[in-house]
Amino acid sequence: MVFLLLAILCSVSVAMLFTYASRYRIPTFALFAVNYVVAAGVSIAGSGESIHILAEYELLALGVVLGILFVTCFWLFMQTVHTLGMVIPVTLMRLSAVLPTAGSIVFFAEIPTAAQLGGIALAFLALPLASREPITRASLRPLLRDGLGWGLILFFAYGATDFLFKIQKEFLPVANPSDFLQVVFTTAMIITIVAACREGARLTPRVLIVGVLLGVVNMLSAWFFILALRELPGMVVFPINGIGIIVLSAIAGMLIWRERLVPRNYLYLACAAIALLLIA
Repeated sequence: MVFLLLAILCSVSVAMLFTYASRYRIPTFALFAVNYVVAAGVSIAGSGESIHILAEYELLALGVVLGILFVTCFWLFMQTVHTLGMVIPVTLMRLSAVLPTAGSIVFFAEIPTAAQLGGIALAFLALPLASREPITRASLRPLLRDGLGWGLILFFAYGATDFLFKIQKEFLPVANPSDFLQVVFTTAMIITIVAACREGARLTPRVLIVGVLLGVVNMLSAWFFILALRELPGMVVFPINGIGIIVLSAIAGMLIWRERLVPRNYLYLACAAIALLLIA
């Protein structure tokens, strides 16, 4: 459970750095390029088998796919926000954890107890309460009008990304997570550097500082997440990871950015606490 907690803390740190970058209008792809350069460098430095993994074609292919998905999910989120606004994309991202949770139960025979099943159900049913704005018929109309398009792709892309880590753990295990993550982050690095160059992004001191911090915690988040999947069943890791990130991000938002929660958010935090107790 320690690795899962550390993964959550690193993911919340990533969210806080993204909030900072958004508030100070730091160029997106420049920030991501620096982030992935650092993440790739840290993962390569932490791996003792940099050349060895290049001969393991299945692991190499999975790492490349995950690296592409990392960048794709970010791009999809931006497209979905432009089309549907902020509320529904964020909710879809959070709900996407139901896919790897269900996949762990169905494909890997991770049978939950009655209490865990109740906690998982409560966690996902209460997710709409995590948004500051209620999901109404008016906010759903753009989603339905666009034939679910970007929203559905975003939902499945985020869910698939998490589940691929479970597949790696079960079928292509590595002694050191850095051996695998170096492929993931190097792939994402190449894509974002090309995108940043096409965008004509500039490397300012603020971009470099935030990008370096983001790269370190981003790499550690993935590293601890892989270790958590080794230690715990996926049906426990995926929902607790999602709930933990939401809860701690809300608390950090109040303390750091002076964000205010509405009554529905407090109700979600209460439901999340109950769900965590049931699942864990």
